[in-house]
Amino acid sequence: MTMSQRKRTESIVLAVIAVISVTPLRYFVESRAWFIAEFVTLLGMFVVAEVGKTFRVARPKLLANSATGLLAITPIVFAVLARVFASPIAFEMSALSTFAAGSLALAMGSGHDRTRAMSIVAGGFLILFATSISDNSRTVLLAILWMAICVWHLVTNHWEKLELCMPDTVRSSVGIRPFSAVASITLCIIGGLVVHDRVGESNRFSFGIMPTSGGSKWSDSAARTGIGTGDAAIAAKDHAESFGAVESDIFLESTESSLFDMFSDSIGEPKKTKTAARAQAMGNENVLPLHERAAKSEQGGTSFSTDRMPPKQHTHFSDKVEDAVIQWDGPTGIRLATDRFDNFDGVQWTNTATHRNEKLSRCDLDQSVWFFDPTAEPRALKQSENVSVNLLKVLRLASPRLPVPMMTSGLHIKDIDRQDFFGIEDDGSFFMPGRDLVPPLTIVNVASLSVMEDELIGLNAQNLGSPRPASGRGAGAEGCSAYEQLQSMVSHLRTEFTFDRNTENSVEGFLQTRRGGDHLFATVAALKAREIGLESRLVTGFYVRPESFDITAGHANVSSGDVHVWVEIKLADGRWFEIEPSPGYREPVYTPSLWLVTKRFAAAHWIHGLLAIVASGLLYSTRLIWIEWLLTGVWLVSGILRPKRQLGLAMRIVETRARLIGSARPTGKPQRDWLESLVARDVHLQDHVKQFCDVADQTIFGESGSIERRRLSTVVRALKTKQLKLATHKATA
Repeated sequence: MTMSQRKRTESIVLAVIAVISVTPLRYFVESRAWFIAEFVTLLGMFVVAEVGKTFRVARPKLLANSATGLLAITPIVFAVLARVFASPIAFEMSALSTFAAGSLALAMGSGHDRTRAMSIVAGGFLILFATSISDNSRTVLLAILWMAICVWHLVTNHWEKLELCMPDTVRSSVGIRPFSAVASITLCIIGGLVVHDRVGESNRFSFGIMPTSGGSKWSDSAARTGIGTGDAAIAAKDHAESFGAVESDIFLESTESSLFDMFSDSIGEPKKTKTAARAQAMGNENVLPLHERAAKSEQGGTSFSTDRMPPKQHTHFSDKVEDAVIQWDGPTGIRLATDRFDNFDGVQWTNTATHRNEKLSRCDLDQSVWFFDPTAEPRALKQSENVSVNLLKVLRLASPRLPVPMMTSGLHIKDIDRQDFFGIEDDGSFFMPGRDLVPPLTIVNVASLSVMEDELIGLNAQNLGSPRPASGRGAGAEGCSAYEQLQSMVSHLRTEFTFDRNTENSVEGFLQTRRGGDHLFATVAALKAREIGLESRLVTGFYVRPESFDITAGHANVSSGDVHVWVEIKLADGRWFEIEPSPGYREPVYTPSLWLVTKRFAAAHWIHGLLAIVASGLLYSTRLIWIEWLLTGVWLVSGILRPKRQLGLAMRIVETRARLIGSARPTGKPQRDWLESLVARDVHLQDHVKQFCDVADQTIFGESGSIERRRLSTVVRALKTKQLKLATHKATA
């Protein structure tokens, strides 16, 4: 390796360590799938660039330069893509990764010492900065490793310069450079151990000398702790992260449309049942108050009717700029629940559950106060890697209930530490007690648990007091698990029925016409789930459409037209997971474990695996035959090679044949001696070996560049695997 090549390799190694130094800051606090994809892409660009420089490919310089340039901008590309798909990466983390990738690109793409020095200096500053802001004490090992390699780089290059500049006064001796480098590195490590724990703790900057998102995993999915706290965030209406007032007298009363009105506008008003009853006239002074109480009860009642009129096509909020009711900074294609109903009488859904808990568990996390559902808190804190933290901003939701995702376990509002601000209603939904609506511009951080598909596989039917049908679609195929029957039922509704909110239908009419709104799909799905022994309930709320995500603002706008109805199914441990029976809405994604994926693959492709094992055994047992055919085919097309390359190929073919029969050439043994010892007992092959060696000597040491191809081909055909094997047996006998 030349001095220039060694310098380039050392600078690349230092830049790679700089790239790795960003890992502790990102891997544990953001989407691991996006992080791994980004680093795999960086690795791919690195390999492509190195291949383009090392091997003879078409236009190697263009390939290497293109890959190096793409490597430098990879973090920026992934930052944009992650926000498009609602998995935001903090901008400062993307900036650090871009800095690291740029340092690596400089080390790879330049042949000048000054550019390599820029790469080393940039990587050094990045490692020191990443080490200083990281909460993991082990990151200092990366800084020590970088310093050790950097000292090696400086010391060895110093001796090179001395030898080049003063060849008459400097006497080179073997080992002087490695010894000097190792001695310097040892002194650095000893010095570090001496001062370790002898210096007071460093204090982080609190006055904000550089941009920061502030917060942590528990307060913002894209936030990172570090320099600055983000407390001075500027309020802005078009960003879900903007801080808004929580307690303000001007927001305690509102004339805007309620959650009840939104469902009526989108799904249609419930049909009014005419009833006859004995009446008595009332005085005029009692009419208005009683009318107000009746209207309030009707709109805020805990019931949901499936028998509805077609929705009216009109729009509320004539004074607003946009239709957004809430803003959601998190994954799209999900559902945000507000109400749940567990009892159905044929027309009306009502709730009979009693989960009311207006005193949630308080928990301090990263200097932020969180309030958890007491039943979900242990699981959320124990399995924090499965907790997703997203941000909800309320704009025009005239309801005290908070639209939150499935399996929400905790809530947090900045600077709010009072337990009476949050509670759980009878139906298990989160709400804000003691108020008519959630104050507009309130920002709520929501922590929700994810469900693995493995947990759903063991879904068991429960005794709900309703007989299971002996046959029919509700019973499912004999031997199928409850989860498989549930999937089959959902698939049937999504493929055989048509979604249409403008159709006036009851449940019976929906089953006959196979057309209706999402509330009818959800009702039928909930009833079908009960037929197979599963406990189900109807859920109303909002659907976050993927197309509603605003990439410039970094959040999705959820409007009044996004009201939706779906179903939740109860697990054995008391948790609920959701299903989506309505076509046109994205189904929930439950990730299977690697073990489950392996079992499914094995079950689906066991016959292919068996055939692969048989084929592998057959190939191995016949390897002497088909490898011999392959080597013969390679030799047939070797005529296009130059004489010396053709001779080298012939030798490699012979060595490969000998290796197959267990007679590989010993390291360091000359080829002529090895071949002669291999065929010592076979006179016929001895002649061929002598001819082969003569041709080789003539080609390499002779004046003519030609080669006796016919003679060489005769030798290659004679020294086949079978003949070599027989000759070896004679020698051992």
